[in-house]
Amino acid sequence: MKRQLFGAAVTGALLATAAACGASIQSDTQSLESQQEKIGLLFASHGDINNPDKELEDYIKVSFRKNVGIPLPMWTRKLVEEPAYRLSVKTVRSQYDIIGATRYYENSQLQAAAITNELQALNPNARAYVGFNFTAPYIEDTLEQMHKDGVERIVVINKGAQFSYASSGENMEDALKWLKSAKDFQGQVVGVTDYGRDERFVQVMESSLRTDIAAAFPNKKPEDVCILLGSHGLPQWIINTGDSAISQMKQTVVALRKKMPEYKIYHGFLNDDFFPGAKWVAPAAEALVPAMVEGGCKNVALDGRLSFTTHHRATLYDMNVVVKEALAEAGINSVLLPNFDENKEHAEFIAKLTLEALNGSPLSIQLKPKNGKALDLGSVGKPGTILFGVTHLDTAIENGWKASAND
Repeated sequence: MKRQLFGAAVTGALLATAAACGASIQSDTQSLESQQEKIGLLFASHGDINNPDKELEDYIKVSFRKNVGIPLPMWTRKLVEEPAYRLSVKTVRSQYDIIGATRYYENSQLQAAAITNELQALNPNARAYVGFNFTAPYIEDTLEQMHKDGVERIVVINKGAQFSYASSGENMEDALKWLKSAKDFQGQVVGVTDYGRDERFVQVMESSLRTDIAAAFPNKKPEDVCILLGSHGLPQWIINTGDSAISQMKQTVVALRKKMPEYKIYHGFLNDDFFPGAKWVAPAAEALVPAMVEGGCKNVALDGRLSFTTHHRATLYDMNVVVKEALAEAGINSVLLPNFDENKEHAEFIAKLTLEALNGSPLSIQLKPKNGKALDLGSVGKPGTILFGVTHLDTAIENGWKASAND
């Protein structure tokens, strides 16, 4: 099945941090509360669009030009962006014709407002912003606005919970590009790597799933509801560079299976497999339908929160159309659950994560110290870059994944 071409995040480095061992970082915001410096969270992602008539051409062309997951050298992208657009526009346009406006920006703004409320309960000088790689507001434009607003300490966090070269990595690289041009900005910029294995994130996932499943399937017992977690698919070539975002996802799934043993939990990928010549990670989400039939699933809760915080074309089309239709053909009822959006628990977690990053949590990368020089371009988002060493799944975690897998 040919699905979205450019929207999904492709994989990134698994850093040797406390989170690699499953450790939860405790909040320590007191040292910041007495400071008068303005703090800003840039909650970033690839972005999405509402109006394909006006926005689709730029969205596809910018995506093609910047997405490191596409196996072409960056210098060649501009030369072939027009034929690439013509090759993909019909397929991508047909998806928007089915799902309509994603309201990705609007929901991201509501989410930023919820996070701001939680931030300001901890530090009244803090605020959350949103910025995107492939569509407006671009990350560089949001950073410029933060600078104009007097923000002196900036934290960059990817909306998806895993570090990947083309999600967190791209966000931080866009921030570094802005820093190279913003010579008068003397403040601090910190990037957060992955946080999907933080115990608090797992708890938020569990709480949200339980609440939303109860609403979507009233009076159904857990044995009558299966869960399908759909996450960003990644091209195999970028995984082979040392990228372990897939491993990060699997660890979160293992943790959820332990917390929710009464449910059968499946995990599949939402692959951008339209682009020719790239092998993508398996299994694709719809390929799990036979296993769910065999597993006796009668109802399936479709959920994208492992990699998304607001609904996107990947969840609205890949899951709520492609997977939903495949399940319906097999006689299985399914419902796409809400996303985090304005979820208070999630907003509170992101707010704490923001302030912890400024306090030097092991999940953070110093992109630019106050009054200091920014990292060189390519330090974070170039496939194969090793930051503090790369840690892969140890034997116990890998065995835990295999033992817990329903797929």
